[in-house]
Amino acid sequence: MRKTILKALTLLASFVGASSGAVALAQSGATASDPVVVTARPLPDRRQTLRWFGSISGYPSGDEPLARMTEPLCIAISGMSAKVAVPIANRILEHAERLGIRLGGDKCSPNVLVLFVENGARQVAWLADHRPGVFGTLSAHEVGTLVRDKGPVHAWSLTAITSRDGDPLIQIGGGVPTLRIPTASRISLSTKAHIAAALVLIDNGAADGKTVNQIADYTTMRLLAQVRPRKGEGVSTILSLFDGDGAAPEAMTPFDWGYLRGLYSGPGDRRPMFQYAAMARFVEEETAKGEAKP
Repeated sequence: MRKTILKALTLLASFVGASSGAVALAQSGATASDPVVVTARPLPDRRQTLRWFGSISGYPSGDEPLARMTEPLCIAISGMSAKVAVPIANRILEHAERLGIRLGGDKCSPNVLVLFVENGARQVAWLADHRPGVFGTLSAHEVGTLVRDKGPVHAWSLTAITSRDGDPLIQIGGGVPTLRIPTASRISLSTKAHIAAALVLIDNGAADGKTVNQIADYTTMRLLAQVRPRKGEGVSTILSLFDGDGAAPEAMTPFDWGYLRGLYSGPGDRRPMFQYAAMARFVEEETAKGEAKP
C-alpha cells in the first residue's frame, strides 16, 4: 500500500510540477519561527462548536475513526521558488512537531505534496481521465466531487486502515483482503485510519497576495486532517483563506489549533463524538491563551 502511494505521489509531482510556474506570495516579513497570530471572536457554546467539527470533517459515521498522520512527515513543494517554499515547509513541519508528529530525515520520500498550479480544476480533471492511480483508494464519487469542484484549491488524502493494534489488511493469493480485529469495545473502535499521503493543489492566482504564514497554516489543516472548508459557518478559521471575502485570519485560530490538537491527542481508535469532545476542550484552552496575551 505504501509503495503504491509513494509511486502515485511521484507521478503527480512530476506531471503537475513540470507545468507549474512560480507564484508571488505577499511577504509580510514573518518567518517560519514567528509566533502564531490568531484572530478570535466570542467562543460559541459547546454544542455549536461540535456541529462545526462535524461539518468540516464531513459528518463521519459513529463507527468511522478520524484519520491522522502516523508516518514520519516528509514535504515536497512544487511551483514556486525555494525562497518562498522553504519557509512554508518549515512552518508546516513546526506545526507537525507541536502535534507530536514525527518528521522524516533529509533524504525522506515525500508523503505530502503542496503544488501551485495554473488551473487546479483542469489538472484534476485530466488526472482523473489519464492518471487515476494518483487518487489511490478514493471512491468514484469522491473523485467525481474533486473533478466538479471549480474552486482554487483541490485537496485529498490517501488513507490506510489498520486494526486497533496496528495490524494491516492481509490478502492471501487473490482472495478478499481481511483485517484481524481485536475484541469489540463500546468505547474504542476496532480500527484506526491513517493518512498515508496527502496532496494540496492551489491555483497561482488565488495564492497571489497571501502571506507565507497564511499559506502554511491553511495547508497544515488540509494536509494533517481530512477537513473541507465550509462557507458561512460563523467561525474564525484559516480554512476561510480562499473564500474571497477578504476576512481570513492571518494564521491558525483557536478553533483550528483546537481541532488539530484534539485530533492528535489520545488513541486513534476513538469514536468521532469522543474526538470532538477533546477538540472542544482544546479550543477553549487555545481561546483562553489568546485572551491572556497582553
